[in-house]
Amino acid sequence: MSKLYKKIYLDILEEIKNGTLKTGDRILSENELAEKFNVSRITTKKALDMLAQRNIIERFQGKGSYVSDINTTTINSTVEEENNTFLTDSNSKQELVGYIFPGIGNDYGIKLLDSIEKECSKHNLAVVIKQTLGKPELEEKAINSLVNLGVRGLILWPSPGKHYSNALLRLIIENYPLVLVDRYLTGIPSSSVCINNKMAAIELTNYMLELGHEHIAYLSPPTGGTSSLEDRLMGFHVAMAEKGVRIIPDTILQNMRSSLQECSSINLRELTIDENDRNEIKNIIENNPEITAFITSEYLVAVTLYEVLASLGKKVPEDYSIACFDSPADMIIEPLFTHILQDEKKMGCNAVDILIKHLQENDTPPIHSEVGFKVIKGRSTQSRSMKAVQV
Repeated sequence: MSKLYKKIYLDILEEIKNGTLKTGDRILSENELAEKFNVSRITTKKALDMLAQRNIIERFQGKGSYVSDINTTTINSTVEEENNTFLTDSNSKQELVGYIFPGIGNDYGIKLLDSIEKECSKHNLAVVIKQTLGKPELEEKAINSLVNLGVRGLILWPSPGKHYSNALLRLIIENYPLVLVDRYLTGIPSSSVCINNKMAAIELTNYMLELGHEHIAYLSPPTGGTSSLEDRLMGFHVAMAEKGVRIIPDTILQNMRSSLQECSSINLRELTIDENDRNEIKNIIENNPEITAFITSEYLVAVTLYEVLASLGKKVPEDYSIACFDSPADMIIEPLFTHILQDEKKMGCNAVDILIKHLQENDTPPIHSEVGFKVIKGRSTQSRSMKAVQV
Protein backbone atom coordinates (compact mmCIF):
# COMPACT_ATOMS: atom_id res chain seq x y z
CA MET A 1 0.00 0.00 0.00
CA SER A 2 0.98 3.62 -0.39
CA LYS A 3 3.84 4.72 1.87
CA LEU A 4 3.33 8.46 1.37
CA TYR A 5 1.39 8.72 4.63
CA LYS A 6 4.34 7.06 6.39
CA LYS A 7 6.73 9.71 5.04
CA ILE A 8 4.49 12.50 6.37
CA TYR A 9 4.23 10.65 9.68
CA LEU A 10 8.02 10.35 9.93
CA ASP A 11 8.61 13.98 8.94
CA ILE A 12 6.36 15.18 11.77
CA LEU A 13 8.09 12.79 14.18
CA GLU A 14 11.46 14.22 13.12
CA GLU A 15 10.27 17.79 13.67
CA ILE A 16 9.19 16.85 17.20
CA LYS A 17 12.51 15.05 17.81
CA ASN A 18 14.69 18.00 16.72
CA GLY A 19 12.58 20.53 18.60
CA THR A 20 11.01 22.29 15.62
CA LEU A 21 7.67 21.23 17.09
CA LYS A 22 7.28 21.35 20.87
CA THR A 23 4.66 20.19 23.34
CA GLY A 24 1.44 22.09 22.71
CA ASP A 25 2.41 23.26 19.21
CA ARG A 26 -0.23 23.02 16.51
CA ILE A 27 0.35 20.52 13.68
CA LEU A 28 -0.55 21.51 10.12
CA SER A 29 -4.12 20.50 9.19
CA GLU A 30 -4.99 17.69 6.77
CA ASN A 31 -5.54 20.25 4.01
CA GLU A 32 -2.31 22.11 4.76
CA LEU A 33 -0.29 18.88 4.79
CA ALA A 34 -1.97 17.76 1.56
CA GLU A 35 -0.86 20.97 -0.13
CA LYS A 36 2.66 20.81 1.34
CA PHE A 37 3.31 17.21 0.27
CA ASN A 38 1.13 17.29 -2.89
CA VAL A 39 -1.00 14.35 -1.74
CA SER A 40 -4.68 13.75 -0.98
CA ARG A 41 -6.43 14.38 2.33
CA ILE A 42 -6.90 10.61 2.60
CA THR A 43 -3.12 10.28 2.87
CA THR A 44 -2.61 13.09 5.38
CA LYS A 45 -5.50 11.91 7.55
CA LYS A 46 -3.85 8.48 7.72
CA ALA A 47 -0.57 10.06 8.91
CA LEU A 48 -2.26 12.16 11.60
CA ASP A 49 -4.37 9.21 12.74
CA MET A 50 -1.19 7.14 13.21
CA LEU A 51 0.39 9.89 15.32
CA ALA A 52 -2.75 10.16 17.45
CA GLN A 53 -2.95 6.39 17.94
CA ARG A 54 0.59 6.47 19.37
CA ASN A 55 -0.34 9.42 21.65
CA ILE A 56 2.27 11.60 19.95
CA ILE A 57 -0.35 14.20 19.06
CA GLU A 58 -3.83 14.99 20.30
CA ARG A 59 -6.62 15.74 17.84
CA PHE A 60 -9.52 18.02 18.77
CA GLN A 61 -12.51 18.20 16.46
CA GLY A 62 -12.90 21.69 15.05
CA LYS A 63 -9.67 22.90 16.67
CA GLY A 64 -6.87 20.89 15.08
CA SER A 65 -3.99 18.64 16.16
CA TYR A 66 -1.38 19.46 18.82
CA VAL A 67 1.87 17.87 20.03
CA SER A 68 1.33 15.79 23.19
CA ASP A 69 3.46 15.97 26.33
CA ILE A 70 5.80 13.10 25.42
CA ASN A 71 9.40 12.54 26.59
CA THR A 72 12.46 12.67 24.32
CA THR A 73 13.47 9.03 24.89
CA THR A 74 10.09 7.79 23.66
CA ILE A 75 10.27 10.02 20.56
CA ASN A 76 13.84 8.91 19.70
CA SER A 77 12.99 5.21 19.98
CA THR A 78 9.78 5.67 17.96
CA VAL A 79 11.63 7.49 15.16
CA GLU A 80 14.31 4.78 14.95
CA GLU A 81 11.75 1.96 14.97
CA GLU A 82 9.50 3.58 12.37
CA ASN A 83 12.43 4.46 10.07
CA ASN A 84 13.58 0.83 10.05
CA THR A 85 10.05 -0.36 9.29
CA PHE A 86 9.70 2.22 6.52
CA LEU A 87 12.95 1.15 4.85
CA THR A 88 11.87 -2.49 4.96
CA ASP A 89 8.43 -1.72 3.56
CA SER A 90 9.84 0.50 0.78
CA ASN A 91 11.67 -2.49 -0.69
CA SER A 92 8.52 -4.62 -0.76
CA LYS A 93 6.88 -5.71 -3.99
CA GLN A 94 4.45 -3.32 -5.67
CA GLU A 95 0.79 -4.21 -5.41
CA LEU A 96 -1.32 -4.51 -8.56
CA VAL A 97 -4.44 -2.58 -9.50
CA GLY A 98 -6.28 -2.65 -12.81
CA TYR A 99 -7.55 0.00 -15.22
CA ILE A 100 -10.19 -1.09 -17.74
CA PHE A 101 -11.24 1.36 -20.47
CA PRO A 102 -12.81 1.35 -23.97
CA GLY A 103 -9.67 2.61 -25.75
CA ILE A 104 -7.52 5.69 -26.20
CA GLY A 105 -8.84 8.35 -28.55
CA ASN A 106 -7.01 11.49 -29.61
CA ASP A 107 -9.91 13.54 -28.24
CA TYR A 108 -10.22 12.10 -24.74
CA GLY A 109 -8.62 9.47 -22.52
CA ILE A 110 -4.87 9.90 -23.00
CA LYS A 111 -4.43 12.36 -20.13
CA LEU A 112 -6.71 10.26 -17.96
CA LEU A 113 -4.59 7.14 -18.47
CA ASP A 114 -1.39 9.13 -17.88
CA SER A 115 -2.78 10.61 -14.66
CA ILE A 116 -3.90 7.24 -13.30
CA GLU A 117 -0.52 5.64 -13.99
CA LYS A 118 1.48 8.50 -12.43
CA GLU A 119 -0.74 8.70 -9.35
CA CYS A 120 -0.52 4.94 -8.84
CA SER A 121 3.29 5.11 -9.08
CA LYS A 122 3.32 7.71 -6.30
CA HIS A 123 1.54 5.20 -4.08
CA ASN A 124 3.72 2.21 -5.03
CA LEU A 125 0.94 0.63 -7.09
CA ALA A 126 1.51 -1.03 -10.47
CA VAL A 127 -1.26 -0.68 -13.07
CA VAL A 128 -2.40 -3.48 -15.38
CA ILE A 129 -4.54 -2.16 -18.25
CA LYS A 130 -7.19 -3.79 -20.45
CA GLN A 131 -9.14 -2.34 -23.39
CA THR A 132 -12.78 -3.25 -24.05
CA LEU A 133 -13.52 -1.32 -27.28
CA GLY A 134 -16.74 -0.31 -25.54
CA LYS A 135 -18.13 -3.86 -25.68
CA PRO A 136 -19.82 -5.31 -22.55
CA GLU A 137 -18.64 -8.85 -23.36
CA LEU A 138 -14.99 -7.70 -23.52
CA GLU A 139 -15.50 -5.73 -20.32
CA GLU A 140 -16.70 -8.92 -18.62
CA LYS A 141 -13.62 -10.82 -19.79
CA ALA A 142 -11.30 -7.99 -18.73
CA ILE A 143 -12.78 -7.83 -15.22
CA ASN A 144 -12.55 -11.60 -14.74
CA SER A 145 -9.02 -11.67 -16.13
CA LEU A 146 -7.70 -8.96 -13.80
CA VAL A 147 -9.48 -10.29 -10.72
CA ASN A 148 -8.05 -13.76 -11.43
CA LEU A 149 -4.64 -12.14 -11.83
CA GLY A 150 -4.97 -10.91 -8.26
CA VAL A 151 -5.30 -7.13 -8.63
CA ARG A 152 -6.26 -5.46 -5.36
CA GLY A 153 -8.77 -3.10 -6.94
CA LEU A 154 -10.07 -1.72 -10.24
CA ILE A 155 -10.58 1.63 -11.92
CA LEU A 156 -13.18 1.13 -14.65
CA TRP A 157 -14.43 3.28 -17.51
CA PRO A 158 -17.70 1.40 -18.15
CA SER A 159 -18.97 0.35 -21.55
CA PRO A 160 -21.94 2.41 -22.81
CA GLY A 161 -25.49 1.18 -22.44
CA LYS A 162 -27.96 0.12 -19.77
CA HIS A 163 -26.99 -3.55 -19.66
CA TYR A 164 -24.17 -3.85 -17.12
CA SER A 165 -21.97 -6.93 -17.26
CA ASN A 166 -22.52 -9.65 -14.66
CA ALA A 167 -18.87 -9.36 -13.63
CA LEU A 168 -19.28 -5.63 -12.88
CA LEU A 169 -22.46 -6.18 -10.85
CA ARG A 170 -20.76 -8.97 -8.92
CA LEU A 171 -17.90 -6.65 -7.94
CA ILE A 172 -20.37 -4.11 -6.58
CA ILE A 173 -22.37 -6.71 -4.64
CA GLU A 174 -19.18 -8.15 -3.13
CA ASN A 175 -17.96 -4.65 -2.15
CA TYR A 176 -14.80 -5.12 -4.22
CA PRO A 177 -12.53 -2.00 -4.32
CA LEU A 178 -13.85 -0.31 -7.46
CA VAL A 179 -13.97 3.23 -8.87
CA LEU A 180 -15.74 4.22 -12.08
CA VAL A 181 -14.45 7.08 -14.25
CA ASP A 182 -16.16 9.25 -16.89
CA ARG A 183 -19.63 8.14 -15.77
CA TYR A 184 -21.62 6.53 -12.99
CA LEU A 185 -24.09 3.63 -12.94
CA THR A 186 -27.66 4.93 -12.74
CA GLY A 187 -29.43 3.54 -9.69
CA ILE A 188 -26.48 1.41 -8.54
CA PRO A 189 -24.33 2.62 -5.59
CA SER A 190 -20.66 2.64 -6.60
CA SER A 191 -17.78 5.09 -6.35
CA SER A 192 -17.26 7.28 -9.41
CA VAL A 193 -15.38 10.30 -10.74
CA CYS A 194 -16.63 12.46 -13.62
CA ILE A 195 -17.60 15.99 -14.53
CA ASN A 196 -21.09 17.38 -13.96
CA ASN A 197 -22.23 16.59 -17.49
CA LYS A 198 -25.60 18.28 -17.04
CA MET A 199 -23.99 21.58 -16.01
CA ALA A 200 -21.39 21.27 -18.78
CA ALA A 201 -24.15 20.88 -21.38
CA ILE A 202 -26.01 23.86 -19.92
CA GLU A 203 -22.90 26.05 -20.20
CA LEU A 204 -22.16 24.88 -23.75
CA THR A 205 -25.76 25.48 -24.83
CA ASN A 206 -25.84 28.90 -23.15
CA TYR A 207 -22.66 29.84 -25.01
CA MET A 208 -24.34 28.97 -28.32
CA LEU A 209 -27.48 30.89 -27.33
CA GLU A 210 -25.38 33.92 -26.39
CA LEU A 211 -23.97 33.86 -29.93
CA GLY A 212 -27.55 34.38 -31.13
CA HIS A 213 -28.33 30.81 -32.22
CA GLU A 214 -31.87 30.05 -31.11
CA HIS A 215 -32.55 27.14 -33.45
CA ILE A 216 -30.06 24.49 -32.36
CA ALA A 217 -30.05 20.79 -33.26
CA TYR A 218 -28.63 18.15 -30.91
CA LEU A 219 -26.88 14.94 -32.05
CA SER A 220 -25.83 11.97 -29.92
CA PRO A 221 -25.21 8.22 -30.01
CA PRO A 222 -27.90 6.15 -28.21
CA THR A 223 -28.12 7.56 -24.69
CA GLY A 224 -29.99 4.78 -22.86
CA GLY A 225 -28.19 3.74 -19.67
CA THR A 226 -25.09 5.87 -20.27
CA SER A 227 -25.19 8.49 -17.52
CA SER A 228 -22.84 10.96 -19.23
CA LEU A 229 -24.91 11.04 -22.45
CA GLU A 230 -28.22 11.18 -20.60
CA ASP A 231 -27.03 14.07 -18.42
CA ARG A 232 -25.71 16.00 -21.44
CA LEU A 233 -29.06 15.69 -23.22
CA MET A 234 -30.85 16.79 -20.05
CA GLY A 235 -28.56 19.81 -19.75
CA PHE A 236 -29.37 20.83 -23.32
CA HIS A 237 -33.11 20.66 -22.60
CA VAL A 238 -32.73 22.63 -19.34
CA ALA A 239 -30.68 25.43 -20.96
CA MET A 240 -33.14 25.81 -23.83
CA ALA A 241 -36.13 25.80 -21.47
CA GLU A 242 -34.56 28.37 -19.12
CA LYS A 243 -34.12 30.75 -22.06
CA GLY A 244 -37.66 30.04 -23.29
CA VAL A 245 -36.40 28.62 -26.59
CA ARG A 246 -38.56 25.98 -28.25
CA ILE A 247 -36.87 22.76 -29.35
CA ILE A 248 -38.10 21.24 -32.60
CA PRO A 249 -38.54 17.51 -31.80
CA ASP A 250 -37.10 16.12 -35.04
CA THR A 251 -33.88 18.13 -34.58
CA ILE A 252 -32.76 15.91 -31.71
CA LEU A 253 -31.07 12.72 -32.94
CA GLN A 254 -30.15 10.02 -30.41
CA ASN A 255 -29.20 7.23 -32.78
CA MET A 256 -25.88 8.34 -34.31
CA ARG A 257 -23.74 5.28 -35.11
CA SER A 258 -20.64 6.63 -36.83
CA SER A 259 -18.90 7.27 -33.51
CA LEU A 260 -19.34 3.64 -32.42
CA GLN A 261 -16.25 2.41 -34.26
CA GLU A 262 -13.38 0.24 -33.05
CA CYS A 263 -10.64 2.76 -33.58
CA SER A 264 -8.38 4.27 -30.94
CA SER A 265 -7.12 7.28 -32.89
CA ILE A 266 -9.88 8.18 -35.32
CA ASN A 267 -9.69 11.59 -37.00
CA LEU A 268 -11.30 13.54 -39.81
CA ARG A 269 -9.68 11.42 -42.50
CA GLU A 270 -10.30 8.00 -40.92
CA LEU A 271 -13.97 8.17 -39.97
CA THR A 272 -16.36 5.90 -41.87
CA ILE A 273 -19.73 7.62 -41.87
CA ASP A 274 -22.81 5.48 -41.34
CA GLU A 275 -25.26 6.05 -44.21
CA ASN A 276 -28.18 6.33 -41.83
CA ASP A 277 -26.32 9.11 -39.98
CA ARG A 278 -25.69 10.88 -43.27
CA ASN A 279 -29.36 10.71 -44.25
CA GLU A 280 -30.59 11.82 -40.84
CA ILE A 281 -28.36 14.92 -40.93
CA LYS A 282 -29.48 15.72 -44.48
CA ASN A 283 -33.11 15.48 -43.38
CA ILE A 284 -32.57 17.89 -40.50
CA ILE A 285 -31.00 20.45 -42.83
CA GLU A 286 -33.62 20.08 -45.56
CA ASN A 287 -36.64 20.05 -43.23
CA ASN A 288 -35.44 22.71 -40.80
CA PRO A 289 -33.85 25.61 -42.72
CA GLU A 290 -34.04 27.78 -39.57
CA ILE A 291 -31.34 25.66 -37.87
CA THR A 292 -28.05 27.59 -37.59
CA ALA A 293 -26.13 25.52 -35.04
CA PHE A 294 -25.51 22.00 -33.74
CA ILE A 295 -24.41 20.66 -30.38
CA THR A 296 -23.08 17.10 -30.26
CA SER A 297 -22.54 14.94 -27.18
CA GLU A 298 -19.24 13.52 -28.47
CA TYR A 299 -16.31 14.63 -30.59
CA LEU A 300 -16.70 11.91 -33.23
CA VAL A 301 -20.33 12.89 -33.75
CA ALA A 302 -19.07 16.42 -34.44
CA VAL A 303 -16.57 14.99 -36.93
CA THR A 304 -19.38 13.06 -38.66
CA LEU A 305 -21.50 16.20 -38.84
CA TYR A 306 -18.59 18.26 -40.16
CA GLU A 307 -17.92 15.77 -42.95
CA VAL A 308 -21.58 15.53 -43.98
CA LEU A 309 -21.93 19.31 -44.05
CA ALA A 310 -18.82 19.55 -46.20
CA SER A 311 -20.21 16.97 -48.64
CA LEU A 312 -23.32 19.16 -48.96
CA GLY A 313 -21.26 22.24 -49.73
CA LYS A 314 -21.89 23.79 -46.31
CA LYS A 315 -19.18 25.61 -44.38
CA VAL A 316 -18.38 25.69 -40.66
CA PRO A 317 -18.88 28.17 -39.06
CA GLU A 318 -20.08 30.36 -41.94
CA ASP A 319 -23.23 28.30 -42.54
CA TYR A 320 -23.48 26.28 -39.33
CA SER A 321 -21.80 26.52 -35.93
CA ILE A 322 -20.80 23.30 -34.14
CA ALA A 323 -19.94 22.68 -30.47
CA CYS A 324 -19.22 19.34 -28.82
CA PHE A 325 -17.76 17.50 -25.84
CA ASP A 326 -14.00 16.86 -25.96
CA SER A 327 -11.59 17.56 -28.79
CA PRO A 328 -7.99 16.62 -29.69
CA ALA A 329 -5.39 18.65 -27.81
CA ASP A 330 -2.84 18.66 -30.63
CA MET A 331 -4.16 21.66 -32.58
CA ILE A 332 -1.19 23.99 -33.01
CA ILE A 333 -2.91 27.37 -32.77
CA GLU A 334 -6.45 26.75 -31.51
CA PRO A 335 -8.90 23.83 -31.47
CA LEU A 336 -11.15 23.25 -34.47
CA PHE A 337 -14.26 22.60 -32.41
CA THR A 338 -15.64 24.71 -29.63
CA HIS A 339 -15.93 22.08 -26.91
CA ILE A 340 -16.13 21.06 -23.28
CA LEU A 341 -12.66 20.31 -21.90
CA GLN A 342 -12.75 17.82 -19.02
CA ASP A 343 -10.09 17.86 -16.28
CA GLU A 344 -8.73 14.39 -17.03
CA LYS A 345 -5.69 14.84 -14.79
CA LYS A 346 -7.82 15.58 -11.74
CA MET A 347 -10.18 12.77 -12.69
CA GLY A 348 -7.32 10.27 -12.64
CA CYS A 349 -5.89 11.58 -9.36
CA ASN A 350 -9.26 11.47 -7.62
CA ALA A 351 -9.98 7.98 -8.92
CA VAL A 352 -6.72 6.63 -7.49
CA ASP A 353 -7.24 8.43 -4.17
CA ILE A 354 -10.73 6.96 -3.79
CA LEU A 355 -9.51 3.49 -4.77
CA ILE A 356 -6.79 3.71 -2.09
CA LYS A 357 -9.41 4.66 0.48
CA HIS A 358 -11.42 1.56 -0.47
CA LEU A 359 -8.27 -0.57 -0.23
CA GLN A 360 -7.48 0.78 3.22
CA GLU A 361 -11.01 0.60 4.61
CA ASN A 362 -13.26 -2.23 3.44
CA ASP A 363 -16.43 -0.61 4.75
CA THR A 364 -15.96 2.75 3.00
CA PRO A 365 -19.31 3.81 1.46
CA PRO A 366 -19.50 4.78 -2.23
CA ILE A 367 -17.89 8.14 -3.01
CA HIS A 368 -18.93 10.32 -5.96
CA SER A 369 -16.42 12.98 -7.00
CA GLU A 370 -16.98 15.71 -9.60
CA VAL A 371 -14.03 17.39 -11.34
CA GLY A 372 -13.91 20.63 -13.29
CA PHE A 373 -14.52 21.45 -16.94
CA LYS A 374 -14.18 24.46 -19.26
CA VAL A 375 -15.83 25.71 -22.42
CA ILE A 376 -12.99 26.06 -24.95
CA LYS A 377 -13.74 28.33 -27.89
CA GLY A 378 -12.64 26.99 -31.26
CA ARG A 379 -12.99 27.76 -34.95
CA SER A 380 -16.34 25.99 -35.36
CA THR A 381 -18.58 28.69 -33.88
CA GLN A 382 -19.42 32.29 -34.66
CA SER A 383 -22.25 34.67 -33.81
CA ARG A 384 -25.58 34.44 -35.63
CA SER A 385 -25.28 38.11 -36.62
CA MET A 386 -22.07 37.40 -38.55
CA LYS A 387 -23.88 34.79 -40.61
CA ALA A 388 -26.70 37.23 -41.30
CA VAL A 389 -24.22 39.80 -42.58
CA GLN A 390 -22.57 37.23 -44.86
CA VAL A 391 -25.93 36.16 -46.27
